[in-house]
Amino acid sequence: MSEHTKKLIKLAIQAAVSVALIAFVLHKIDLSQVKQLLVRPEGLPWIVIALLLFNASKIASAFRLNVYQRHIGVHLSEKQNLKLYYAGMFLNMFLPGGIGGDGYKILVLHRRDGTPVKKLLGITLADRVSGLLILLLLLCVLIPFLVFPWALPHVDLLAIAGAVGICIAFVLMHRWLLNMIGAKMLSVFGYGFVVQSLQVVCAAFLLLYLQVPLANYPAYLAVFLVSSVAAVLPLSFGGLGAREVTFFYCMNLLHLDSTQGVVASSGFFLITAVSSLVGCIFLNRFSLKRPKRSSNDSSCSR
Repeated sequence: MSEHTKKLIKLAIQAAVSVALIAFVLHKIDLSQVKQLLVRPEGLPWIVIALLLFNASKIASAFRLNVYQRHIGVHLSEKQNLKLYYAGMFLNMFLPGGIGGDGYKILVLHRRDGTPVKKLLGITLADRVSGLLILLLLLCVLIPFLVFPWALPHVDLLAIAGAVGICIAFVLMHRWLLNMIGAKMLSVFGYGFVVQSLQVVCAAFLLLYLQVPLANYPAYLAVFLVSSVAAVLPLSFGGLGAREVTFFYCMNLLHLDSTQGVVASSGFFLITAVSSLVGCIFLNRFSLKRPKRSSNDSSCSR
């Protein structure tokens, strides 16, 4: 079986999983309520703000990735790096069965400067893991504000212990795996915190559009963070379906309106898709061909 065929099969399975998960959720929620939640033209400004906040988070994420890249000797201007980042977003969202956004960026940088693929894979993984760690850190921050319908003793202490453990893991990962310390480590932590915070605020504006009671925001935002972890798993198409199912079950566990959560998660997916479309503009700005060596280079190498 060829590699291309394997990728097509993987894409077909992911699409089927997404369709099955969405169908399951639609069967469980009140569709008439969904219609009422969606038809709110007066709430359009909140959607626009959510879209802008999401893209601001992606800009910060591109800056964070550039800190990692410069750490291993890859020097791209912030403008060029941002274009490459959006091109990767487009490929991740709309061509997940192909080379993929991360693979595309790695190939471009490898063939541009000859940077070893192993190093590029390392910083790509570090970028993803650091983002996940800060996402979990924000979840620990939100946990003390949640009201659980069941007894959960010492939840505040557990949240504090979790936050401390996450910070230690963040430092050790960068110190031991990347030999990154001091200002660079603080920089990627700061950018990562901004990225996840902006996405949480983006989700908050979606809740504002849906007129979710303010007292319920901590619970919905905490579940949003949990659903972001579920969306990272390569089981569905761009996380579609995984977020919605996570919201459905978690909201029911917390005795809150699962329909509003499902609509908010689908709205976040649509914002991601619309934002990723920008990347198609920049795909032809980067070459996947190896740079040609000049005659001077050839003569010097003899």
